[in-house]
Amino acid sequence: MKFMRIKALVAYAVLLSLAVLLLGCKPIFEKKPIPGKESKEETAAPAAAPAPAPAPAVAEPPKTEEIQSIQSLPATTEAPDATMAATEGAFVEEIASNVSSAPAADDGDDVVKITPTIMKKVQQALVNYGFNPGPVDGVSGAKTVAAIESFQKQNDIPVGKLTKRTLRALGVDF
Repeated sequence: MKFMRIKALVAYAVLLSLAVLLLGCKPIFEKKPIPGKESKEETAAPAAAPAPAPAPAVAEPPKTEEIQSIQSLPATTEAPDATMAATEGAFVEEIASNVSSAPAADDGDDVVKITPTIMKKVQQALVNYGFNPGPVDGVSGAKTVAAIESFQKQNDIPVGKLTKRTLRALGVDF
């Protein structure tokens, strides 16, 4: 009888600890906004509309002179694979040049995960720019935060978080 009571108490203790554990844990999956429905934050402060992407260049159709000049070329005796490889290489180079000339998306407002190494670089850069972040130890304290905010204000960077734009202005690699 006594054994049954102890067994029941142990079972209740295990269940209670599991319930506390489950209720106290952060959920694994966070809620994402449903497309088409605006959240309260979006209606309160509308975000700036992203710049429209430039229209892709459309190749012009070949002119009749070009067609005639192509038709008048002698037939090659090269293997089709070699001709195809040469044409493919030129095509890849053309695409690469178009991609490299495309404007890059502005990611300056992305927040950077700060490591002690990056924080040391930020603190040293602040010292170099004449701000006082306190000791250059890789730990973000009140003086470091104040120096970062002063630097951001002076350089017309949104104040608050340590963004890629701030790190680039400081000359810090991340």
